[in-house]
Amino acid sequence: MAWQIKSDFWKKHGIVTIALAVIFSTIIFTNMPKLVEFFKVVKSGDYSVLPQVRQSGNYILSSVSREELTRDAIIILTNNARAVNGLPPLAGNKLLNSIAESRAKDMLEKQYFAHVSPTGQQASDIAQSIGYHYKIIAENIGSGDFYTNQKIVDGWMQSPGHRDNILSTEVQEIGAAVLKGKMKGVETYITVQIFGLQSLPVTQNICVAPSSNLAHDIEIKKAEMESLRDQINRLKQELDTEQESIETDRKYTYDNAEKIQKLNEKINAFNEKSRWYNRIVGEAKAKSDVTQSMVNEYNRILQIYNDCRASHDIRD
Repeated sequence: MAWQIKSDFWKKHGIVTIALAVIFSTIIFTNMPKLVEFFKVVKSGDYSVLPQVRQSGNYILSSVSREELTRDAIIILTNNARAVNGLPPLAGNKLLNSIAESRAKDMLEKQYFAHVSPTGQQASDIAQSIGYHYKIIAENIGSGDFYTNQKIVDGWMQSPGHRDNILSTEVQEIGAAVLKGKMKGVETYITVQIFGLQSLPVTQNICVAPSSNLAHDIEIKKAEMESLRDQINRLKQELDTEQESIETDRKYTYDNAEKIQKLNEKINAFNEKSRWYNRIVGEAKAKSDVTQSMVNEYNRILQIYNDCRASHDIRD
């Protein structure tokens, strides 16, 4: 009786059962590599060992940085834009560079972004104070997180007013500045362009002496430079002493972890002071260039004054 039931079952369901068995076997063998891999992953409890970072006092690790943003690059790219539009290049002018830098610093210090300072000062006022005699003066300003110099110039070229200044046929000289600082608590680059056309000397019978204000400003700049020189000399002496100490300590670390750590701390402090020293040296050079331009302008006016007096036979 039992055999009869089994026989009836196979008659009714045998083909279906065999077909299911074949399909199931196919699935198992088809996915076997994945199942084996799965069990390999589950079974393994090992991790790749990351190599330790060895401390070194010889190098400073540098982070990935954006393109260096500079006044020279901005002036070059501005002249490129003028060339594309069939215009002659603008000549760089150190006094205009000084005006641009003063404007950028003022915006960061006073936390505003406009062509006129909260004190009412603007580019034309600075031009007069440093002896840039202009017939035309114009300004472009920019603010943002710029990654390339081209991005700065492109932004101005896409703004009608700024584009007009860049492509002006009336100006002949240019100055620029790029400064990084915090604006409303956010790291920001302030960029400034100053365009100028100097006024021609006016022929007149009255001889005009150099401005006393210009002479006064030159003396102030000289005092500032003297202060920077003292600071530079002091820092250099400190750096020389610290470097000598570091070189001595480097010879006697003997792979001692504590000594290496202390040496690295010394090196980090030395590197930070070196950066500060380089910044001050750069600032001193910039001030020196501006001061020299002011002196040259003073001497030029003085020569014109003396020639005028001689031609009119004016005597003291």
